[in-house]
Amino acid sequence: MTALSVRENILTQFSTLSPKQRQLARFILDNEDMVAFASASDIGEQVGASAATVVRFCRALGYEGYTDLQAAIRTQFPQYRTAVEKMAAHLANGGSGDNLTARVAQTATQNIQDTMSQVSANTLAAAAAAIAQARHIRVFGSGLSAPAAMLIEHSFLSLGFSARACSHGRANQALELAQLTNKDLVIVISLWRYLRETVEAAQTARQVGAACIAMTDSPVAPVAQLADFVFVAVTEGAAHSRSLTGIISLIELLGATLVSNHPNESMAALQRLDALYRQNALLLSD
Repeated sequence: MTALSVRENILTQFSTLSPKQRQLARFILDNEDMVAFASASDIGEQVGASAATVVRFCRALGYEGYTDLQAAIRTQFPQYRTAVEKMAAHLANGGSGDNLTARVAQTATQNIQDTMSQVSANTLAAAAAAIAQARHIRVFGSGLSAPAAMLIEHSFLSLGFSARACSHGRANQALELAQLTNKDLVIVISLWRYLRETVEAAQTARQVGAACIAMTDSPVAPVAQLADFVFVAVTEGAAHSRSLTGIISLIELLGATLVSNHPNESMAALQRLDALYRQNALLLSD
């Protein structure tokens, strides 16, 4: 079923639903973007119902369960399609390569503009302050998010912060998480489809009292519910994959904020790095 048929299905059967089910129906119709990714328990909490009640409600509408209803709702969000689904749609439309350069540039530019428009100045300031105060910074991101995690590591190390990207599997992640304290800060990068290990990193940060920054693509993504500071990036891709342009713009914004807030420390760190590059002959001759 499509998202449209979900709405039609609910409206058709609304008169036959119990009072609690009608309350659930109204919430789902008004909050489809949240329902697309929140758990059955999360939805139940919004209307004072159990997860089991939510599942029974979905079955009463003819779905196999809550995940079946979610899948139907998600069809209205093209940006959440898998790579295979996006490629199939592209080929079905003729797979034209005309104006690819313009299309990629336009998509990337729009992603950055839409991402920046969602940034809260208060959240940005608070997140930057937390980064500056942290003993160590650990960045978790796997799959598509791994390059962004590496970029944060490089950017923050260049500015003198103790940062490390952790994207080498769950065994190494466990070793990193075991060292976390409430003096550290965790950054998680989580894009649909959301990986369990990244959510687990955010959960551990919360358990030990470490500050947590989430960079994700939805305000109702699993990590967004666990983090202290949430930055939402638009990740619409021009080809088969999600785009990191919005995430990269957030990383650059955080780096620029840190430099602006700590200009002397940033300059000193960059000068030390440049000196080491030259002393060790790491650079080609100018």
